[in-house]
Amino acid sequence: MAGRFGVIGCGYVGSAAARHFGLMGLEVTGTTTSPSRLQELCGIVEHPRIYRAGDSRSDASFLDSLDGLLIAIAPTTMSMEEDQYRSVYGTGVSALVESIKARQSDRPLHVSYLSSAGVYGNQFGEICDESSPIDRSNSANALLADAENAVLALNNFGTSACVLRLGGIYGPNKDIASYIRSASGQMVPKNGSHINAWVHLHDIVHGINFAFENRLHGIFNLVDDLQVSRRDLSNLLCDDHGLAPVIWDNHDRPEARIFNARVSNEKLKKLGFQPSVCSMLDPVVAA
Repeated sequence: MAGRFGVIGCGYVGSAAARHFGLMGLEVTGTTTSPSRLQELCGIVEHPRIYRAGDSRSDASFLDSLDGLLIAIAPTTMSMEEDQYRSVYGTGVSALVESIKARQSDRPLHVSYLSSAGVYGNQFGEICDESSPIDRSNSANALLADAENAVLALNNFGTSACVLRLGGIYGPNKDIASYIRSASGQMVPKNGSHINAWVHLHDIVHGINFAFENRLHGIFNLVDDLQVSRRDLSNLLCDDHGLAPVIWDNHDRPEARIFNARVSNEKLKKLGFQPSVCSMLDPVVAA
């Protein structure tokens, strides 16, 4: 594979994707907002640079020479702080889309944007797919949905673009199975009856590659095959190690961002993509 690929946001997922495309023979540009990470980025991509989406002082001319682009930006905090979410998913993504539209090149570009399956919100445990309504009652979901729409609008301006809605991420240095087991015998103040979606880092990277190679456009759920409640998942993980079960609350926390849906990955599968890791119950992954 030859060409030039860009990764905006070289965090956990972005860095893994950048390494992958570099190994595939592409010339990779990767960005970070943190000057302290620039040296680290030099060991991952050929062209590291500081870039802040939404900052008028940031030079976006590197977009001109790209064949593919991954947008993997996210707030720097794990908590839901609306100002940060609005800065990233509102101002940042919108400004980046405008920069893509203004490219000084007619070189074909494919864009993949990483979003979250969490936008489905509370589907009461029912199966949902890409046509299911999202939950805009939560401000984070509304901002994510607006960002998705901004990126998808590129399809009307000669740039093919897709949205990949990710499940909760696990993989190297994100051993969620062990983290869940560490709560054995303890009370966790989350609703154990809710069903979450998950995906391994390996399949995220290969899903991004699949989207680029096939120039996908539209929305796709990039999740593994697991569709069980938090309680059932923790029971399976703890039983496997002879541990006491995790004790889950049965109630939603006030003002909590609820995610309770069996997210389908059939749309991607029908195009030929198959998750290589079915779930974190896979002994190779969970070990």
